[in-house]
Amino acid sequence: MRTTKITRRQFSRGAAIVAAGMGSCLKAGAEEGRTGMNITIIGDSTCIPDVGRESACLLIDGKHLVDTGWCAAQKMRQYGFDPLSLQSIILTHFHHDHYIGLPQLLFFIGLRKRRGPPLKIIGPDKHLEQVVNMAVAFLQTPRFPEIAVDYELVPLEAGDGFELPGLQFETTAAKHVSGKHVPEQALVYRATSKHTGASAVLTGDTSYHPPIAEFAKGVPLLIHDGAHTAAKDAAEIAKKAAVGRLVLIHYSQSRAARILAEAKAVFPNTELAREGNTLKVPAVR
Repeated sequence: MRTTKITRRQFSRGAAIVAAGMGSCLKAGAEEGRTGMNITIIGDSTCIPDVGRESACLLIDGKHLVDTGWCAAQKMRQYGFDPLSLQSIILTHFHHDHYIGLPQLLFFIGLRKRRGPPLKIIGPDKHLEQVVNMAVAFLQTPRFPEIAVDYELVPLEAGDGFELPGLQFETTAAKHVSGKHVPEQALVYRATSKHTGASAVLTGDTSYHPPIAEFAKGVPLLIHDGAHTAAKDAAEIAKKAAVGRLVLIHYSQSRAARILAEAKAVFPNTELAREGNTLKVPAVR
């Protein structure tokens, strides 16, 4: 397996080169860009998902997976997406339910022989390399080199930005802790289409964190954690940010009706993330 750890500056330069050579993929991206951005809910559930459901994870324009849930590769296929089409995996943080599906995803991609530029694996810098290396070790890739995946690591700190073909990303810190109340390095992502300016903010796991409101100011879509933040507080963030639409994710079915009602009382344009649904973010230019 050829793996590379690159700096953020190198990644930005490399992304420009990759973008210039993407050909038909970029043409398809431009077609999508004219209608905004599509975000498909691959998983909407909690740390231990409800039966038949998947932990929180998202797919941007069919090419960029945000968190891997327990088994995102299979869920992507269930909803009509091919994991071989992935250009990047973007991780919000390294609690188990957000990366536990990574070995399965790498196994699928390696066994099916994904072609094209290296897969970008992007996430908080503190544990990114360790987690990916452990996933590769779990798959016994040196023993089974035929499943090797060509990938590049893109480690991030809060405040870093990066580019992918057709998309610009910004980051800020979430407020999250481990089970022993140790602060967890966790990122909130703002994705913006280079073609149309369509923009969405994805929090990953976070407690109530007022700075997210400024980060999400004016976006058409905010997808906010509904497990670690009270629904009314997530709605307050949406209200302060003057977003167009709030979607709560990472919730159990037993709480669904209650958290939706609680959030709508503060921010009426709230809905629940639903697995398999695609959220269309409108173009703004």
